[in-house]
Amino acid sequence: MAYTSLYRKYRPDSFDKVIGQDHIVRTLKNQIAHDNVGHAYIFTGTRGTGKTSVAKIFARAVNCLHTVDGSPCGRCENCVSLAEPGNFDILEIDAASNNSVDQIRDLTDKINFPPTVGRFKVYIVDEVHMLSKAAFNALLKTLEEPPEHAIFILATTEIHQIPATILSRCLRFDFRLVPNGTLARHAKRVFDDIGVKYESEALELIASAGAGSVRDMLSVADMCVSYCDGNITYDGVLEVLGASDPKKLQELGRAIADGDTDEALKTASALCDLGKSIPVLAGDLATLFRNILFIKTCSSAKELLALPESIFTELAAMANKYSAVRLMSIMKAMSGLEGELRYSAQHRILFEGALVAACLGVEDNAVGADMQARIARLEKTLAGLRQSGFKSAPAIRDAQQVWLHLASELKRRKYNVLALAMQDSRFELGDNEFRIMITDRATYNMVCERDNRSVINEVFAAEPMAEGLKLNISSVKHIDEDKAVPYIREMFGNTVEIE
Repeated sequence: MAYTSLYRKYRPDSFDKVIGQDHIVRTLKNQIAHDNVGHAYIFTGTRGTGKTSVAKIFARAVNCLHTVDGSPCGRCENCVSLAEPGNFDILEIDAASNNSVDQIRDLTDKINFPPTVGRFKVYIVDEVHMLSKAAFNALLKTLEEPPEHAIFILATTEIHQIPATILSRCLRFDFRLVPNGTLARHAKRVFDDIGVKYESEALELIASAGAGSVRDMLSVADMCVSYCDGNITYDGVLEVLGASDPKKLQELGRAIADGDTDEALKTASALCDLGKSIPVLAGDLATLFRNILFIKTCSSAKELLALPESIFTELAAMANKYSAVRLMSIMKAMSGLEGELRYSAQHRILFEGALVAACLGVEDNAVGADMQARIARLEKTLAGLRQSGFKSAPAIRDAQQVWLHLASELKRRKYNVLALAMQDSRFELGDNEFRIMITDRATYNMVCERDNRSVINEVFAAEPMAEGLKLNISSVKHIDEDKAVPYIREMFGNTVEIE
């Protein structure tokens, strides 16, 4: 008998088996219980969080004759018929391969045919963002006024690509990333069910590798089951992931933070000689210093990070030893390597150069001096304006002035790390909007944390320089122009014009 992968074997077939999406499950169950089902839904979220699975469960539940707590019973006549592969009442369409206007028109032409078994005919359109513009237009009218027996469920990972006209006609459900603790508990249940032994630390590492996706976590778990031959260990999971030994990684991290260039280069060389991927190693270092910074600045870090006790103790010692500015500088140096490595074949040279720069503290010294100089210039300018009789700073403001004033207030409130992290962002000033465009993913994630964003909003609202402006913070991709432009010219020659 063919082997069934874990993510297929443990795909949920009822609402109570859906992992980490309680807000969505509760809403859908209440709609079914009160016979208040909508005609069009859009499910959005990261891959592997349950969009298609919930769509299928919902499609069977609205047609079930005897639902059990909102879920399909699986035993009634309708449930048995709808479980057969040839049923025509639940139609799953892959928009990635059926994205033309003719295929959507064919669907809308047949939508008036009533269901053969249940009460509703449910159309599940996966990867709906792949539809062409003409296909979206063909779908629009049907979504607005569908037959009473038709329900559309659109699923996508790229909600920003869906036209506003489509979004306005659908009930939107955002699927969240699943917390590591929830993923670890799910992995434990799966391993217990299939009779596999495991270490608790290995569960946490597998959950972390899933990065919020249940499917990705189960795929990693599947590989670990095969590699570890029935006894999943922490070291075995590291081997499967190709990740660095935590002890070696901590040694490297300490050498960098201590400014010991000799030790850092020797440790890095030993890791590289073991065949570790340079991009993975750089990412592991960025994560290491992110975790240390988290421990230093967050009182709930132990619960949120869910690291093994021995590793957390070591990182806590490093958090107590080094300043937040130093940790932030090293984290940004390692995370910033991602873009450079993408456009270069000299991965090791770039990595070693970044290590040396991080050891010497080039960035944090420069950033600290630059920030102090900018704040001093701003304070001098404001003092001069007040002496000249200007009562309202906003009248002569520009984007950089607004930011420097905000940074000064953040620093005054002891949020130095937040101010330093954001200072490399792009700032723009519109007629009634101040835009902060963050190019570094780690910085954007830090800014989006609830407490940090609340502080920024509070400072912005109280700042006279920002009077009458709305704050807009977004993440934008950064391309290293010095490396990207030559690469593009090499591919296309002078036939392409680069602005």
